[in-house]
Amino acid sequence: MERHTKKTKKIVEEDDTYINDKTKPEVNQTKYLLYSVFAISFLIIYSYYTIYKSDFGDKVVKKQPLSEPVYAVIIDAGSTGSRVLALAFKKTPSGSLELEDELFVQVKPGLSSFADNPKKGAESIDQLLAKAKNFVPERYWKSTPLAMRATAGLRLLPTEKADGLLNEVVQLFEQNPFYTNANSVAIMDGIDEGLFSWFTVNFLLDRLNGKLTNTVAALDLGGGSIQITFIPTNSKQIIKELPEFITEYSIMNEKVNLYSHSYLGLGLMAARKSVFTIDGDLLNVTSPCVQEAAKGTPYKFAQNTYHVTGAPSKKGPAVDYLLCKSIIEAVVKTVYTDKPKDLLNQKIVAFSYFYDRAQDAGLVGEEGGDVTIKSFYEAAEIECSQTNYNELRPFKCLDLTYISVLLEQGFGLPVETSVSLLNTIDGHEISWALGAAYHILQNGL
Repeated sequence: MERHTKKTKKIVEEDDTYINDKTKPEVNQTKYLLYSVFAISFLIIYSYYTIYKSDFGDKVVKKQPLSEPVYAVIIDAGSTGSRVLALAFKKTPSGSLELEDELFVQVKPGLSSFADNPKKGAESIDQLLAKAKNFVPERYWKSTPLAMRATAGLRLLPTEKADGLLNEVVQLFEQNPFYTNANSVAIMDGIDEGLFSWFTVNFLLDRLNGKLTNTVAALDLGGGSIQITFIPTNSKQIIKELPEFITEYSIMNEKVNLYSHSYLGLGLMAARKSVFTIDGDLLNVTSPCVQEAAKGTPYKFAQNTYHVTGAPSKKGPAVDYLLCKSIIEAVVKTVYTDKPKDLLNQKIVAFSYFYDRAQDAGLVGEEGGDVTIKSFYEAAEIECSQTNYNELRPFKCLDLTYISVLLEQGFGLPVETSVSLLNTIDGHEISWALGAAYHILQNGL
C-alpha cells in the first residue's frame, strides 16, 4: 500500500468541497465496515499465497528437481533382420529408470545373411545408426551408450565368418558419435537373451515393483532359437533338477533365482530348415508340409537357399496334416527340452513369432490376446486343409503346426493351457533390447 507523501496529504486537506458538501448522501457505516473486512481479508489471503505459498513451492522444486533424460541405443542383430531400439529414460529419486520414449526400426535381411560380404552387412547397421542419431538429441550423443548384440543368426555361422561381420561393425562404431568401448559389439549368450526378454516383459507390465511374486514367464520364439525364462515358485527343487539353467539375478535391489534356457535350432526359421532337410541336407527338397503347388519355392536360411517343392498328398491339393505333424514331432524330439513342471504354475506371455503367426491365423488382433494351445492346433489343421495355394504364406501350415507341437510336446504344456500373445505393451516394443539397455545404463557397458 502506497505511503502518503506531504503533497498528497495537503491536497486531501484542501478538498473542502467534498468535506462540506451537504448535498452528498451520508456514508452507510455498515456497508463501509463490510468493505473494510473484505479488503483486509483479501490482503491477508493474497499475502499468504504470494509470500508463504511461493516459498513452499520453491521448497518442493528444490526437493524434486527435473532430471536430465538418459539414452541408450541397442542394435539387435537377429537371424531374420537387424533392429535398432533407441530408448529415452528418466531417473527416479530411488535411482531406477522410467521409460519415456523409444524408437524402433528394422531392416532385412539379418546380419548373418552378409557372411560373405561383411562390409555390406555393416552398411545395413549404419542405416539404423542414422535413425538413432535423429532420435537422440546431439548434446547427449557422447554420453549415450551404443551396443550391438548378435543372436542366433551369428551363433549358427562358422567362427571366422561371424568374426568378419563383428569386426566390420566394430570399425563402424569407432566412427560414430555415441559412447562405445571394447564391449559394444558381441554375440550374446542365449541365456542373456532370455533374461533380458523376461525383464522387458515384466518391466513393461509393471510387475517388478515390490515383491517379485507376481511376475510372468516369457517365451520368445525367434528365427534361430527360442528362450524360456521365469522365476520358479519352488527354487530349491528346480535348482536341484536343472542347476545349469538357474541364474542369480539382481532386480530392483532384490536377488532372485531365474530359470532361463535358450534352445539353438528350435527357432521358427531353423525348424523350417530341419523339416525340409529331414531326409538329407539338400538344397532342392520335397516336403509333405507344403502344398504340391509349391514348385521350387525359395527359402533362405543362414547362408543357404533351399528350393522347396510340395510332395503329392492323399488330400489332393491340400497338405496331409497328420503326415506333416509326424515329421515336425520328429524334429522337435531331436532337441532335448527340459519340460520344467514349474512352468505349469506360471502365467505365460509369448511373443515374437508366437504372436506373428497367431495374428496371421486370425487368433488374435493387433492388441494380442489369450490363446490356448488347442486353438493353435485347430488353426494349423484348418490351414493345412486349404486347397488354394497361398504364394505369400507358403509355409503357414508348417509354422502353425510347429508352434502347436513345440508348446505341447516340446515344453510339456497341456493343450488347454492358455498363453498371452503380445507384440507391444502400452505401445512399447517387446524386445530383449530394452532389458539390455536398462542393464547397461545401471551397470555400464
